[in-house]
Amino acid sequence: MSVIDIHVHHRWNSPDERPEYLLHRLKSLAQANGIARVLLLTLAHRLPPQSVRERNDLTLRLVNEEPEFYLGACWLNPLHDPAFVREEITRCVKAGMRAVKLHMSLNARDHRHDTIMEMAAEHDVPIVFHAWYKSVQKYEQEADAADIAYLARRHPETKIVMAHLTGVGRRGVCDVEDLGNVWVDTSGGFADSGLVEYAVRHLGAERVVYGSDYVGRDFATQLGRVYGAEITEEERELILWKNAARLLKLDGLQ
Repeated sequence: MSVIDIHVHHRWNSPDERPEYLLHRLKSLAQANGIARVLLLTLAHRLPPQSVRERNDLTLRLVNEEPEFYLGACWLNPLHDPAFVREEITRCVKAGMRAVKLHMSLNARDHRHDTIMEMAAEHDVPIVFHAWYKSVQKYEQEADAADIAYLARRHPETKIVMAHLTGVGRRGVCDVEDLGNVWVDTSGGFADSGLVEYAVRHLGAERVVYGSDYVGRDFATQLGRVYGAEITEEERELILWKNAARLLKLDGLQ
């Protein structure tokens, strides 16, 4: 089965310092584990607009070099000027990016996300949004699943992939259960027996997508929680590639 990984970070942060070994390792490990396509997510936390654009350009360069393997997501920061946000998402989507990445620049309940949410809906691209329930070491603006649910209810036309199933857990699944515009990716921390099955029961397999969170997590262990789940082969196929193909509008794979 050819897998699509919807949550992969690359470490190319400077145009003059291309990490050839790390990029080669990313691709070789992914393909060794049967992963055919990866959605690249850069990180540009607290960087000014011009630096955000530069990071997005590096992602685009990788996509243009190997379009049959790499897919791109546009990094955005809701704290930046709305005019820049509108311009950047439009530029990125026109250049071929298929999603938006939001991290921890601002909690999901803050209405300053509205411009990004509206633009994502207009361009019909999903937003991959970091979420995690924590009792300790929680970042100041870090969202949890209840925050994502609040945002999704305010923007029902916008598709959100809530990252980190094992970060939000069963509580997180329940938070978004009634929200048809929210998917959850399977990435996160240590494997939790029965959690993928729980998500499938409560959300339906159509709203669960495979993601590894590489390089923070290993492809093999993250795939293991899906291959080892007690679900049907049809449900496994939806999680491992069909749902991502639909969300990212991959012609010929839907």
